[in-house]
Order: sequence, then C-alpha cells, then structure tokens
Amino acid sequence: MSDVNSASIRSIAVLRLALGFVFVYFGLLKFFPDLSPAEMLATQTIMRLSWQWLDAQTALFLLAVFECVIGLGFLLDVLPRLLPVLFFAHMLGTAVPLFVMPEFAFKIAPFAPTLEGQYIIKNLVLAAAGWVVLAPGLMAAGRGSVPLRRAELEGSM
Repeated sequence: MSDVNSASIRSIAVLRLALGFVFVYFGLLKFFPDLSPAEMLATQTIMRLSWQWLDAQTALFLLAVFECVIGLGFLLDVLPRLLPVLFFAHMLGTAVPLFVMPEFAFKIAPFAPTLEGQYIIKNLVLAAAGWVVLAPGLMAAGRGSVPLRRAELEGSM
C-alpha cells in the first residue's frame, strides 16, 4: 500500500472518530436539561416538525438518543447501511430552522446569522466530513454490494 493511501486511510479513520466523539458528546449533553446550548432550538424545531405531537422533554430525549446512536456508529464503525441514513437525516434536520424558523437563525436573513444560525451553518463542515467518511461504503453499495466497513476498505487498497 502506498504512503498516500495509508495516510488517506488514517486520515479518514481520524475524521470518523472525531465525528463519533462530537456526536456522542453533544448527544450526551442533551440527556441533562439546560446543558446543551442547542436545547431550545432543537426542541422547538422538533416540536414544530411533529406538529406539537412531541413535547420538549421527549423531543430532547429522542434527539439525544439519535445523536448518540450516530456517534457510536462512527466510533465503533458499525451500522454500515443505517449510519448514512441517520447521519444525513440529522444533517437535513439541523438545517430546518434556517427555513422554518428564520427568526431563530438570523438577525437579517440570510446575511447576519445569530449565534444559533452560526451553529447551524457550521454543520456544513460536519456534513462534508460525514460524506468523506461514509462515501467509500456508499460507493461500494452503489455497485450492488453491501456497504463496506473501514477495515474491509483498507484491505482492498
């Protein structure tokens, strides 16, 4: 294996672990009321998307579980078919306030984001990182095979 391939594989592994850490860390914060800086924005978004069917406490608990599952998927390199769906659904969900609750996301839409808006916009970086980590498995799945785990990809390079 060339040094470039080896460095790329290690870089993707580091990125995967970093994504896992971030998702588990911020997911765990949501299990404890008033610890997550995104609590109000997240609960309001989920409540609006559920047509108020979910209350704030339930919405926050479900989001905490969802984020921890995504994080553990990255950390443990498991759920090869489910992880991309969960991850990209989460990334889409985090963008919802930009469109359905712009009063939370912008002082002057779309030019002056609030702190919450900046929190949302930075998710573009997370989405790009997720794409880098998940793309090899998605490409393998697109060729009709089961998505590959990172270890299996390393052996094929």
